[in-house]
Amino acid sequence: MYRIDLGLRGTPATVLVVDDEPSIRQLLYDWLAEEPGLTVRVAASPDEAEAVLERESVDLLLVDLRLREGSGLEVIRVAGALQPHAVSILITGHPTVETAISALQTGTFDYLIKPFKLELLSATVHRALEHSRLRHENMQLREQVAISEMMRAIGSSLELDQILSLILGTVLREFSAAAVSVLLYDPDTGRMELQGLEGDRAVIRDGPYLEFLRGESAVSSTVLATGRLALLTDRQGDLFTEGAPRHDRLCQPLLVKGRAIGVLNIVRRANAGPCGDGTLRTIEMTAAQAAIAIDNSRLYRNLHAAYLDTVSALANAIEIRDPYTRGHTDRVKLLARALGNRLGWDNDRLFGLWMGCTLHDIGKIGVPDGVLSKPGPLTADEFALMKTHPEIGVKIIEGVPFLKPAIPYVYYHHERYDGSGYPFGMIRDEIPIEGRILAVVDAFDAITSDRPYRRGQSLEVAREELRAFAGIQFDPEIVELFFAALNDVDIPWMKLPQRQAHAYASATF
Repeated sequence: MYRIDLGLRGTPATVLVVDDEPSIRQLLYDWLAEEPGLTVRVAASPDEAEAVLERESVDLLLVDLRLREGSGLEVIRVAGALQPHAVSILITGHPTVETAISALQTGTFDYLIKPFKLELLSATVHRALEHSRLRHENMQLREQVAISEMMRAIGSSLELDQILSLILGTVLREFSAAAVSVLLYDPDTGRMELQGLEGDRAVIRDGPYLEFLRGESAVSSTVLATGRLALLTDRQGDLFTEGAPRHDRLCQPLLVKGRAIGVLNIVRRANAGPCGDGTLRTIEMTAAQAAIAIDNSRLYRNLHAAYLDTVSALANAIEIRDPYTRGHTDRVKLLARALGNRLGWDNDRLFGLWMGCTLHDIGKIGVPDGVLSKPGPLTADEFALMKTHPEIGVKIIEGVPFLKPAIPYVYYHHERYDGSGYPFGMIRDEIPIEGRILAVVDAFDAITSDRPYRRGQSLEVAREELRAFAGIQFDPEIVELFFAALNDVDIPWMKLPQRQAHAYASATF
């Protein structure tokens, strides 16, 4: 079975002896096993050596150059790929310049020439292990630098998906992980939800590991409740296939102000070796930074949602005053989105478009009801009042930084391509593209919607009118692009009663 360690275990260095001569293999094993602080493993062939390297952490290889089933140099190359921190000593009875060069090319630390004194073997092994320790410390330093860069990247992002991707990728790369997952606690459901899972498919497919990674074992809920790290080490192997690699597992709480908001589950590679103090401290620091970033992302999302609710409430305030234009805002948003997609706009610009379409008529709050809902043509004075609504709208929103992307839509959607529009009388490309887009979409909806003084017109009539005024009221290129965009959106509300049309457009956008 396994046990949960909340502390750390001191572990000896591991030496792998690879030699196909049983007597020499036994001699080396007996001698090295007497050395304090050494654990000795033996292999008679390259395949046996590779199996050990895949199964457990090895600090030093002692390899005979000539093996019946292959070369010791190939074993050293395999070790370099599987366990980069390990160092190697080559044993040869036939020293040549070529052998020395090949040994150096494979990264061999040293080589011993048969016959050699066992005391020389001990001295060489101790020097090699010290070299291994220094190499391991250097690798840890590089990992610390990489993790620090990751922490900075996490801290600079508010997008949850990006934060989770950075966490999963960094843990896999820097902590000898075979698989990693993040689960976050949902206070509404009282459950933890899996947010991300990455790693070796062979490990993820394994039942016991998958259960752990998905938070379905009792470990995750225990760590969430206690806020304490759990280190799980398989002892007996009952849960796993006999002879298969065994992986230590860590369940690290994601803490914010002493409160666990989720867990980081790590399945370490079989040959990663036990976690040292430094590794666990680094995992703890990484999890702490990740937890803060995740919590900030959640706060930002909640604030963002509150802003959107405020924007929608402002838009509804206009439509409540003017029942004849009910649903206008939702329809304009849907049509403008199709046009923005045709322009190839990214999500940020599309969000600004959404906001601008939502708020473009917000200034009508300052227009008297008698003018706003008059069932006939406006007088010159009444039209002068109506023409003030873009500037009123900008005054309403300009003090709110979050609403800044909407300003070009609010200000310029009544400018005309020939310069006869308002409030500034801009001409052609002087008019920001936001205003030119909204002018077309706004006019299309006005033509096709019922108004106090007339019924809505057909799609064909709307096309003819927009094309007739292209180059006069509207940007001709925007008009043609809008016609193309109409193919990308379903507009059945033109065949529906006004109330149903509003419901359809609102639900579709």
